[in-house]
Amino acid sequence: MIKKILTPVLLFMLSVTAFAQINTFPASESFDAVFTEGQDVVFIPNWTGNRVNSPATATRIFREEVDYNSAPAAISVIPTAAFTGTISVNLDMTGITALNVNFFAKSMSNGAGSRNVNLNMEASIDGGLTWIGNQEVLSLPNEDQTDFISYSYTLPLATANQPNVLLHLLVTRGAGTGTPARLVMDDFSFVENTATVLEASETALNFSQLQGTPSAAQTFTVSAINLTGDLNIAVTTDFEISIDPNVGYSNAIVIPETADFMGPITIYTRLNAATAGAHNGTVTVSSPGAVSRTIELTGDTVLVNVTNPTPLVLTQGFNQTVFSAWDPAAAMGTFPEHMAFWAHSVSDPGLDTPFIEDWHCLYNLTNRSRFVGQGDNGISFVNAANPQFVGVCDGSDPTQTTGAVIENGKAGAVILSLDTSSLSAQVSTDTDFVTIMWTGRTIAQNSRIYGLRMQYRIGDGNGNPNAGWTEFPGTEEYISGATDNFEQKITQLPLECDGYPLVQVRWVYYFISGTGARPNMGIDDIQIDVATTLGTPDLEATKSFGFYPNPANGNMIYFNRPSNVILSDVSGKVICKAENTSEMYVGNLTPGVYFIRNAAGKVLKMVR
Repeated sequence: MIKKILTPVLLFMLSVTAFAQINTFPASESFDAVFTEGQDVVFIPNWTGNRVNSPATATRIFREEVDYNSAPAAISVIPTAAFTGTISVNLDMTGITALNVNFFAKSMSNGAGSRNVNLNMEASIDGGLTWIGNQEVLSLPNEDQTDFISYSYTLPLATANQPNVLLHLLVTRGAGTGTPARLVMDDFSFVENTATVLEASETALNFSQLQGTPSAAQTFTVSAINLTGDLNIAVTTDFEISIDPNVGYSNAIVIPETADFMGPITIYTRLNAATAGAHNGTVTVSSPGAVSRTIELTGDTVLVNVTNPTPLVLTQGFNQTVFSAWDPAAAMGTFPEHMAFWAHSVSDPGLDTPFIEDWHCLYNLTNRSRFVGQGDNGISFVNAANPQFVGVCDGSDPTQTTGAVIENGKAGAVILSLDTSSLSAQVSTDTDFVTIMWTGRTIAQNSRIYGLRMQYRIGDGNGNPNAGWTEFPGTEEYISGATDNFEQKITQLPLECDGYPLVQVRWVYYFISGTGARPNMGIDDIQIDVATTLGTPDLEATKSFGFYPNPANGNMIYFNRPSNVILSDVSGKVICKAENTSEMYVGNLTPGVYFIRNAAGKVLKMVR
């Protein structure tokens, strides 16, 4: 036990020596020495208090000379609304893997209040910049307790073998009213812990998941000392864990014993429930001979309910407009053929904002977030800070201004489904190029900048509306401009999409920058063309009309047989004509889509 009588000179030297530490264990402190008084003062060697007063005042932190566990003294702390008793102990834990702090404490009555006194303990290994392992060690009532009770605190395992450790004792007011109790502590001992100890950085985690998509992962860390067997981490049904944020999720992880000290090891946890609703679970960390650690898990899984439209069947030579108008009087819950409109809950969505359900409101609304039928100008998107009221949305109460709103009532995306199973992208045969021509419009300009970005996927994401989407090469999008501005776009569907019963394309309404009102943007005049071209010069001579290479990445293209041809751009402007030719110079053409027509009227698309 530390029972030295210190001279005033020695005590002063220790009080101003920043590096004085307890560095031999076991060690003890029974508060026999007279305290140095003051603010932020080393009141006994290695112990610092933020406000140390004389025993006569019996306020703040003081040497307790009446109530003690062992004579002649203890330490008392009285917190107030404005004062947290803060005591720091300097430790050198070099060569120490784990340290237990044991002590005796009781409460004594302090005034007529009914408020508890609380003691939390924590540690720092960076000089007090950050604190770890905060734990409530006791909470005692404002009354005279007869006996001292033994308490213990294990320093966080991150302090293992650290040369400069600060131990914090924080004494605060607890539950109740009026004045808090006086806390009396005595006979501290610092003892190396040789038992197996497990530590988890969190005690509870909460998740939010869209059905069909795992939630975002959250993390906790696990540390262990004095292991005698493997470290086992298990999670209950509906939740998953992994040591990698991207792969390897399962219900259990086994980490083999490799050293006396292990950690901190980051564990990634997520909710991946198959059914919608509330879910509860636990992660349990265990190892032979150790007290297990448990993290409580809670979360909600939101039902995802969107329409995957019946696909439009594409064939060789297909060329038609599939969407050119949408009536503002169209019935709620209806969509153009082969299309759907998806919604979400975010006012300023990004490209990865998850979609939750269909738009199921009217198409003639004039304020709040909405899809709007624009007649011959197609369909438009506009978001606001607020979604529609339920009655306004479905027309049951067009004057509703308070009450229930549509939970997922923000305009999000237009989806088009295609069936390309009859098309071929094999270079050894004819190659079918699918071109989507569309118009992006700014119905009404506002101060925020938004875009309509095209994305595609093969299949329906196994029923998940938010899985599998891919950007088109070169970024296919329309950016909001001045009111009534529009641009005609031409987008080639990647060849990898040919040959599938379901390919989906979507236009996502997303936030780019700015503040204030959001623009009203529309999509219109979606036309699809399927052009068949030859892939190599060795195709059979019986082909009536074809050329190679396509895309035309050189200066010349070559026809499979001499032909009379007309080359035009997407607007129909004739670029050049040639008669009875087997080749054509295209080196002067700018990148884009062009069309080649022969004398028989067959049209082929060329990509430059």
